[in-house]
Amino acid sequence: MKLTEYVLVGSVFATLIASMGVRYRLSRAKIQEFLVDWLGVQLSIGTIDRCIREAGIACDPVAEELLTQLQLAEILHVDETPWYQKGKLYWLWVALNSKTAVFRIAPRTKEEFQQLVTETFVGWLITDGYGAYRHRKKRQRCLAHLIRKAIGISESINDRTARIGTLILSNLRSFIHAIKSGTNRVELDQIIRSLQGVCHIGKRVVRHDKLKALANEILNDWGAVTAAVNNPNLPLTNNEAERALRHAVIARRISYGTRTNEGSIAYSSLLSVIETCRLRQINPWFYISEVIKLARKGLSPPPIPISIVT
Repeated sequence: MKLTEYVLVGSVFATLIASMGVRYRLSRAKIQEFLVDWLGVQLSIGTIDRCIREAGIACDPVAEELLTQLQLAEILHVDETPWYQKGKLYWLWVALNSKTAVFRIAPRTKEEFQQLVTETFVGWLITDGYGAYRHRKKRQRCLAHLIRKAIGISESINDRTARIGTLILSNLRSFIHAIKSGTNRVELDQIIRSLQGVCHIGKRVVRHDKLKALANEILNDWGAVTAAVNNPNLPLTNNEAERALRHAVIARRISYGTRTNEGSIAYSSLLSVIETCRLRQINPWFYISEVIKLARKGLSPPPIPISIVT
C-alpha cells in the first residue's frame, strides 16, 4: 500500500474507522452500517478496509522504533498465542514492559523470537516454558502456568496422583508467598527442597503422564522456576503479557485471523501503538491520526510521548 494525500477519507476519520475495526472488533460490514446509521456517511467495504490497513501501515515505523526501545528494558514479559494468516497457523507474539508493548505475527520459532527479543537484550525475561526461551539465562518462569497444571492434577480421580499434585501445588503457592512476604532464607530453602523432592517422586514413582510431564517441566527448568530466590523483585507470573494478548484472542475468534502479510503487519503495528499509548496514559487515537497525516505527506512519525494528560 502506498500512502498518499489523495484519499477520500481524512486522517481523523480514518483513525475512527481503524478504532472500530481493531479496538472494538467490528466487521467491515458493521462499520459500514454504523457510519450510515449514525453519521449518514456511505463508504464501500473496500474503502473501510483501506482505512484500517492504512492506519496499520502508517504505524509500522513506530512499532519498529518501539521494538528498539524494548531491547533496553530491565524486565520483559513475553508470550505468544496461535494466530491464522489466510488459514495457515502463525503465532501472535507480544513483548512488553511497563511503558512499551510490541506485537508481531510470525511463525513460532526460535529465530522469530530472536527478532522480537534480540541478543542485545541483557535484562530479565518473564516467560512460560516454551523451548525457544530456554537459552536465556536471565529468565523467571511464570509460576501461574505451573499452578494451573498442578490444580488439574490435584483433581485427579487417582488418589496418589491427586496427593502429589496437591503437594506440588502447595509448594508452588508457598514459594510465591515466601518471596512476596520476604520469608527468611532457611524457610525458603525448605520450601524449595520440598518442591524438588515431590517433583522427583512424581517423575519416578507414579504412572501418570501429566504428573510426570509437570514434574519434568519443573525440574528441567529449575533455574528459571527458582530465579526469584536470588532476585526477589522479579515478577512471578506473566499476567501482563497474557492480559495484553486477551483482546487479540477475542478478535481471532471473530475474524479467524488476518488474510495477507500486509494485513498482519498492519494489525500487529496498530496493536503495538494502541497498547503502548495505553501504557503511557495517552490517547492513542489523537496520536494515530497525526501519524497517518504525516505518513500521507511522506514524513516520519513523531515519537510516542512517555506520558501526557489528555
